[in-house]
Amino acid sequence: MAKPLKTVLVGAGGYGANYVNYLLDEAMAQRFSFAAVVDPYADKSIVYESFKDIVPIYASLPDFFKENNADLTIISTPLFLHYEQCKTAMESGSHVLCEKPLVPTMDELNRLVAIQESTRRRLSVGFQWCYSEVVIGLKERILAGELGKPVSLKALVCWPRTWQYYARGGGWAGKMRTKSGQAVYDSVISNATAHYIQNILFLLGPDMESSAKMNKYEANYSRANDIETFDTILLQGDMAGAKVFYAASHAVNYQIGPVMDYTFENARVMVNMYKDDYHMWVHHNDGRVENLGIVYGNGDKNRLIYTAECIDGTRPWVCSAKTVQPFTALIDSIFKKPDFRAFPEAKIIRDSKKEITYVRNLHLDLMERFSKA
Repeated sequence: MAKPLKTVLVGAGGYGANYVNYLLDEAMAQRFSFAAVVDPYADKSIVYESFKDIVPIYASLPDFFKENNADLTIISTPLFLHYEQCKTAMESGSHVLCEKPLVPTMDELNRLVAIQESTRRRLSVGFQWCYSEVVIGLKERILAGELGKPVSLKALVCWPRTWQYYARGGGWAGKMRTKSGQAVYDSVISNATAHYIQNILFLLGPDMESSAKMNKYEANYSRANDIETFDTILLQGDMAGAKVFYAASHAVNYQIGPVMDYTFENARVMVNMYKDDYHMWVHHNDGRVENLGIVYGNGDKNRLIYTAECIDGTRPWVCSAKTVQPFTALIDSIFKKPDFRAFPEAKIIRDSKKEITYVRNLHLDLMERFSKA
């Protein structure tokens, strides 16, 4: 087995706490040597006690690289910080695993690709469903033509979010840009439910590392919460010869999904249809029914393992900048021409007990649209 990768984690709060737990796992020590945490607010992490006496803590990534080197830099920070941190890591000789979304704009993505090519570093992106054995296995079967041509792919996600959700992280949530003008583009589709539109793009990509491009689309964007962007989206388009329908909202008071319904010539693939078990089922036209397993599989952990294998040359691909190019292009195009409108005030309910803002019966409306799409 290859020598463990000297690994620095940037961001130990929020989702970064999961990476702390993975890097402290004895089973992962053969692959990763936990070198440091970079986080000016490390003491606020819910897992601070588990790492504070084990690894050094730095306030910034440049501070770390002034004194150290790393084989791998894991970045789990607010998305508007990703570009500079990826750039710093690769130019310092480190491979990178960056949480999703990689960057908000195509300009930043293209610049990162140029840096990656000049430094010859690997750049993985943490869309964990792209690392799921179940999803990868399904895509292999799609590419082999087993399911026939794609006909339609639909997804529905209704996830209530509290007022605290939009106040987190110093107030960047739901923003178009930071005060300094840096693009944020935080929304229901570009962040929390990004996995489910990316999964559609990924499954229809022409090869394992590529995703399909959205040829054209129409979308409605609305908000009930007091944010700059939008908390609800209805998107319809076409891609790789198939129709696409995507609906997602945080402005709801009832949780649904993610629900996925993918129709091919020879089969229909479903996830979370009427029960919350996340198993992926394939209903073949000849009557056979397959349970492929829990759809997200070991995607969380596989992000680390597959990235290590890609770095040491034993795996040909991971979810990369190439993989997320169509997703980034879609998000960039949405925010290039923002037309984000508020729901009618008469339909908005502000529940002070649950501390959520929602639109009355919106989840039912989205369910109906999903079923008829």
